[in-house]
Parts: sequence; structure tokens; C-alpha cells
Amino acid sequence: MISSPATAQAGSSPGTRRLFALSDLHLSHARPKPMDVFGPLWHDHARQIANNWCRLVGPRDVVLVAGDISWALRLEDALADLEWLATLPGEKVIVRGNHDYWWSSLGKLNALGLSGLHFIQNNHCRFGSLAVAGSRLWDFPGISWPAGVVPGLEPAGESPRLSPEEDDEKIRRREVERLTLSLRSLPPDASLRVVMTHYPPLGEDGEPTPLTDLINRFQPNFCVFGHIHGQNQSGQPRPGEDRVLGKTRYCLTSTDHLGHTPLFLGDITPG
Repeated sequence: MISSPATAQAGSSPGTRRLFALSDLHLSHARPKPMDVFGPLWHDHARQIANNWCRLVGPRDVVLVAGDISWALRLEDALADLEWLATLPGEKVIVRGNHDYWWSSLGKLNALGLSGLHFIQNNHCRFGSLAVAGSRLWDFPGISWPAGVVPGLEPAGESPRLSPEEDDEKIRRREVERLTLSLRSLPPDASLRVVMTHYPPLGEDGEPTPLTDLINRFQPNFCVFGHIHGQNQSGQPRPGEDRVLGKTRYCLTSTDHLGHTPLFLGDITPG
């Protein structure tokens, strides 16, 4: 079972390592973009994230960041946001979001030399018993979430293309291939297996999809995802926000959804 953020103790004890998740940070240190236009919860949200993160996460812990890290369009502008993220405690594992236009090749990202940042692209990351795979994904037919939950944060169904020449179906095929490569790279001896995607692989009703069928073939313990902001009109949780399918628990980890507080998933054994 997933523990709520409130049940995680502040900082990890010596010899222990814990797993957290928080996505959709939407940082803009180089070219500030006021986020409170999206509602009062976003006021000074980077400070809220940093305060809650430092209160809960220890230097040996691992935090999964499922995309939309920076509003920057170029890597040189995103560097300020990545450096800010690197200063926070713990090891950070990152996949690309639809707004991460700055994302470059894995070689260029690793060449930044930012300690504690680990980028996933067709590969996985390993920490003791934990192995993490993932990919951005894209909008897929039959996966429906409500549009307009946060005006201006492009809800599912209105994703920007990377260039006018790119076709949605081409992007979908490429993202499924990347996710498959990443999943296949997972070491079989990892007892805690996690997949993270930016786009949700299941719908708001929590029903299975071809994407969850693919993920479940590898039987991960968790799949964390972002991209979806706020709550639905009734204010009640959607089934897809926290749902078990097969052996996998699927969790929405957008920062505004979690009150800018990393979600505690469990302990990592030395492995």
C-alpha cells in the first residue's frame, strides 16, 4: 500500500533509503513564468516544493520526477532549473514531459555533470533493490481525462507537437518503443520495480488500456505518472489517480495534486 506523505518520517535514518515521487514541477528560474495565474495553490510553488521536499527527503533517498520539470525551450535556459533540482536532497530520476522542449540527447544531459540527477531514455536506473524504467508517452486514443482542469497547462488531448512535421501516431509508436526498451532493460533481480511515465497510461476511470497491458507484462510494483492537474469538477478523487491493476499500483504524482509534497512510496533495501 502507498503511504500518504504525512506518514513519511522527516529525513531518512542512517542505513535506510526511501522512495518518493513528485512530478510536473513547472520551474522557470531563468525566465520567470508566474504560475499563480493557474490558481492560488501555485503561488510561490517552487518554495513550497523545496520546503516540503527538504522536510521529508534525506540525502540517500530517491525521488521520481515524471516530467514537466522546466518551462525552458533550450537546454541552456533549463540549466538553472536543473541545478535547483540538483540542490535538493536525494537522488532524482527523471523522464521527459510534454513541456520539456529543452530535453536533449542522453549524452548531452549526462554531460551536464549535475550530481544526483539521473535521466531515463531507453534505459533504467538502479539503486539497491530498486530499478526504475520509463518514458514520456503521449496522448493515446481511448485514454480520457477531463480537459481544462487547469487552464493553460495543456490538458490531455491538446498536447503540443515538437514540430509541425511530427505526426501524433508517429510519436505514439516511438514512445511505446522507448517504453518497451526501458522495461526490457530492467534487471530481473530487482525486487522493487517501478515504471514512470509523464502521460497517464490509464484513463480517469482506472480501466486497463493497451499501455497498462504492456506495463503489466513486466509486473512492476508501481507506475507513477503526471501531466494531469487539479481535481475533477465534483472535487472527488478519480479512480485513475490511485489504482491497482494486476500487481501494479498506478499513482498520479503532479505537484499541485499532491500539495507540492513528495509522495512516499516505500523503503528501498540494499539489494
